[in-house]
Amino acid sequence: MNMFLLLVSLIAIGFGIYWYFIHIPNYTGYVSIGGENLKKYCKAEDLFALTKNPVDDIWIVDTREEEFFLLGHIPTAINLPFDEIENRYAEFPLGKQLIFYCDISLKSQSVINFLEEKGHTQMLNWGKYKFWTYPEVVEETISF
Repeated sequence: MNMFLLLVSLIAIGFGIYWYFIHIPNYTGYVSIGGENLKKYCKAEDLFALTKNPVDDIWIVDTREEEFFLLGHIPTAINLPFDEIENRYAEFPLGKQLIFYCDISLKSQSVINFLEEKGHTQMLNWGKYKFWTYPEVVEETISF
């Protein structure tokens, strides 16, 4: 019986590792209904151009925790941590075009799904912050 439990446990752990590290869905480039015009910002160079010449109706939103946001983020981005969306979603007026990014694109997609339920229609999941290859804004540094 102990050998059976050990075998089942190893299979469960293996599946968990596979699911978490390998089978992470990629939502990069997801566009909500009404957000097709945001698709042109999927490439880093096009988003960089937007940060150089911001458009009032387009907000870039970082859904990572504040600590990570402060250590480096895309210029002009605002921070809306994933775990604060239910309390802060009213800060995003209906009709705004929203471009989201995070560390692995899952948090951004969850925020987009939540905001779609609240009536937002113009959103893009830009994807992972690590895709940003241009200068970033650093507001806080780690000192050892």
